[in-house]
Amino acid sequence: MRKAFTASLLVFISCVGPADPDHGLVENLPAIVNKSDAFTFSLRADNFNYNESFPLSLSISSNKKMLSTLIITDFSSNDSSIIQILGDNDSVVFNYLINLNKTHSSSINYTNPKTASLRLNSFSGILNWVITESSE
Repeated sequence: MRKAFTASLLVFISCVGPADPDHGLVENLPAIVNKSDAFTFSLRADNFNYNESFPLSLSISSNKKMLSTLIITDFSSNDSSIIQILGDNDSVVFNYLINLNKTHSSSINYTNPKTASLRLNSFSGILNWVITESSE
């Protein structure tokens, strides 16, 4: 009985799970934060298809600008993807065509963003997108 217990204890202690990713992102599993002060979408993907829209909780002060920053790295795909911020009546506030590595940051006088929309087609790479209030 003691040997069986010791053997099972050794097996239990020596078992390990999968290694934690060194980049902090699990492949093909988006990390999303949707708060009143920021919306963030982070993804490490391999041939990933995704079509989702998120009602934004973002609140932009009337005397501030909305800032959108998009960073795409390690891009490889045979298709293009689209990311958008939509406002009142589904008007397009920001529109990003993703077909290569890019870093893009821009601000606009717009205080009422409604929806973040992502349509990824066979996307492979790392995507980081942040929408927040500009400090300008």
